[in-house]
Amino acid sequence: MSENKDNRPELNNFNTLRKAEWNSLEGLFESHAGLSFEKQLIFGDFIGSHGWQLDLGKGSILFGDKELPIQVIGSLSFNTSSWMWGWANTQSGIPENLLVQSKQLKALGEEKNIKELTDGHFNVEEGFEHKIGMLACGQFLTKSYYCANYGQGTLVITIDDDRIPGIEMDKIEKVLTCFPQLIGGISIHHENALLNYLIDRGFNIHQTEQKIEGLRNTKVIRAEFDALNRLTSLTGKI
Repeated sequence: MSENKDNRPELNNFNTLRKAEWNSLEGLFESHAGLSFEKQLIFGDFIGSHGWQLDLGKGSILFGDKELPIQVIGSLSFNTSSWMWGWANTQSGIPENLLVQSKQLKALGEEKNIKELTDGHFNVEEGFEHKIGMLACGQFLTKSYYCANYGQGTLVITIDDDRIPGIEMDKIEKVLTCFPQLIGGISIHHENALLNYLIDRGFNIHQTEQKIEGLRNTKVIRAEFDALNRLTSLTGKI
């Protein structure tokens, strides 16, 4: 479909942007949420309706006949609504080789003085486990994360395996369906999250007050936001 250029800035108004530096847990989450959420939709199709079996000794999780390697990030207790990082859970005997990413997040927290990354155990709000999963998936460039519900809580792991399909970057229409699902399911700053998502997906950006436009391969996605940075419109010329 050809595009009416009168309805958007000229192509030279679109620039290659880098993500802004983050200095909070929320900023790190916003930086990775969009792409990580799209990865999760792909991963859900990959594992289907199979239940999970975890083997910490082997460092893997099994879905049907698919055995996949894991890293343990941390766990959420349903009883106390509290989060414990894997590196802090010394009672569970988690093998050290499965705690590499958890410890790297702690080191990031020490570097940037982010309390949530350095405190071993603390109370959290609903949905926190998914925020951690998405930021870890993005930070470590893994194919997916998974929240393994064991009844009294859930274990958050990352999974990286070449058998899991990757994101098809040229199918930019996925942004139009994935992003509304993301913001409908979890609390996040809409404008920041979409900007980072478009950057991750290789878009050039034109940003004005309460509006973001992304350009990739002559295709454009447009988003508008209200004064509270909530998405009011998301359209595309695909």
